Amino acid sequence: MNNIIAYQEELSYPSFKIKNHKDYNEYRHLIERIDELLKLSNMDLDFAKEYVDQVLKKKSLSAKQINKIIKTGIKAYRCTLIGILLGKSYREQSILIGESLLLQRFCMVARIDSEIKIPTKSTLQRFAKFFDEGFIRKQITLLNEYAFNNKNILKLRDPIDAKDIFIDATCMKAKIHFPVDWVLIKDCSLTILKAILVMRKHGMRHRIKSPKVFISELNALCMSMTSLARQSKAKRKKAFRELKTLAKVIRAHGRRYADLLITYREEKTDLSEAEANYILQRLEKMIKLLPEAVAQAHQRIITGSQIENSDKLISVYHENINVLKRGKAGGRVEFGNTLFLAEQSDGIIVDWQLYQTDVKEIQATKESLIRMTDELELDIKSLTGDRGCQSKRNDSLLVRKEIYNGLCPRNPLECAERMQENKFKQLQKRRGQTEGRIGILKNTILDGSLYERKIEGKQLKIGWAVLIHNLWCLARLPAVKVAGEQAA
Repeated sequence: MNNIIAYQEELSYPSFKIKNHKDYNEYRHLIERIDELLKLSNMDLDFAKEYVDQVLKKKSLSAKQINKIIKTGIKAYRCTLIGILLGKSYREQSILIGESLLLQRFCMVARIDSEIKIPTKSTLQRFAKFFDEGFIRKQITLLNEYAFNNKNILKLRDPIDAKDIFIDATCMKAKIHFPVDWVLIKDCSLTILKAILVMRKHGMRHRIKSPKVFISELNALCMSMTSLARQSKAKRKKAFRELKTLAKVIRAHGRRYADLLITYREEKTDLSEAEANYILQRLEKMIKLLPEAVAQAHQRIITGSQIENSDKLISVYHENINVLKRGKAGGRVEFGNTLFLAEQSDGIIVDWQLYQTDVKEIQATKESLIRMTDELELDIKSLTGDRGCQSKRNDSLLVRKEIYNGLCPRNPLECAERMQENKFKQLQKRRGQTEGRIGILKNTILDGSLYERKIEGKQLKIGWAVLIHNLWCLARLPAVKVAGEQAA
């Protein structure tokens, strides 16, 4: 949509100022400064324009409808940002917005009259999925361009740049249990039985034993597998074969109920088409994965052979989970996805990538450097990282691009020699702060792991987290003094 659109904020009461409360006043200043950054950059309005364009592709709209959609887009953008910043669930976020005038003003739902519509938890969840990770990446690129621009659009007191870049990688753990082979069989079987229970509750009946009896038998066999872990292998194999037989019966019942639901949904159940499709989607996935889980457990328990990490089924619920051997103190083996970050000297994240497959830091360093120089067109003077990022090819790439090589050499003697350089030593000392930056993004803005089950959802969540992180960093930087106000 190329037309210029107008947006008028709702009239509302000013937020309260509380005296002698340092923590609240700092929190209030942070929210108001982020609000100011959004207004200076018009990022929320750009988000709304893109949302209007999506709707216009499907149907024509009147001027009044366009204005309503713009308000919805701005509200969605700001609610998603504040939700990630607060680190609350959608339910808690909705309650907090309802009781806080400061958050109501930020989310553009405050009004001077008594008619205030607070987004519910379901609405907030839909807001977070309006756009994909590609659009959020464009938003972050635009925000960074404003921050590094000489025109000082964001009204920062001191200029910032992206000349010195610091890189590192981490594992974004998936919210899963340890992938014990026979436990994966239990996950599939239990999900199928719970789906059958839901269908029976809504009227779909078939002549089988009660699903609750199957659940009891399944739990009993799983407890036997646990208790026999350190006893004779023969007893454990016998219990596993019984578990395989039960899983085969449960899968057959799941297949039968899925076919019945497809054929007799309208006649025998009170389920809507959307509800039935959701149940079928869950059933079909578990029916498909159960033989794979059984085969994997059979190979490990009965035959005693190993399976390559790339061929393992790690979780029946989460997709694209990798086995990462990073040798960290918290766990030599981690289950999740590699997240690669690049930040500038003030902590602003300029590039990131959440990988679907297991990618080594050397390759991630090369790809990130090419993105920053060729796509983002950043004027980089130095690139600093740990020894996991260094390789001869990366050294040659930095030479070709005329960028100072701050990557820590793998060779200890070469590293000791380079530490004699003052610039290299200073950059390596500063690199330690990148570990803290990763900790802030992972454990403060996010909560240490990703709940999303598909890689697209995980990448979108990381994109939102990087956006609110950069806004948070910029909001904490000193701003230009305004006449009649104290310095930020």
